[in-house]
Amino acid sequence: MEQNEVVGKVSEGALKWIKLGWTWSMSFVKIRTCKFRLRIAKKNLDAATSRLGMEFYSLHRRGETDILNSVAIVEQLKTVEEAESQVLDLQGRMDDLGEEYSKRRDAISAKQA
Repeated sequence: MEQNEVVGKVSEGALKWIKLGWTWSMSFVKIRTCKFRLRIAKKNLDAATSRLGMEFYSLHRRGETDILNSVAIVEQLKTVEEAESQVLDLQGRMDDLGEEYSKRRDAISAKQA
């Protein structure tokens, strides 16, 4: 084995690890950002659910019997649904980021092998 071949193999291996490191770090940053957004979305969902419960209890204390058709309850339900859909979207995005990283890692490993 000549020196040029050894240098070529070492440089290919180093390039592979650099690419893998870069891919991992970018994936890490994206996932951490998404986790931060998810944490905020969950807090918003908890707050919306709490407001819905407070509104429900308020109507119950006033003695209203048709609580489910109340405008305030319907608005709070819409707010809860929006907050819940945001949480589900972010959880799906995190799953997509994990799959994207796996595909890129496998592509880099296969290309350099």
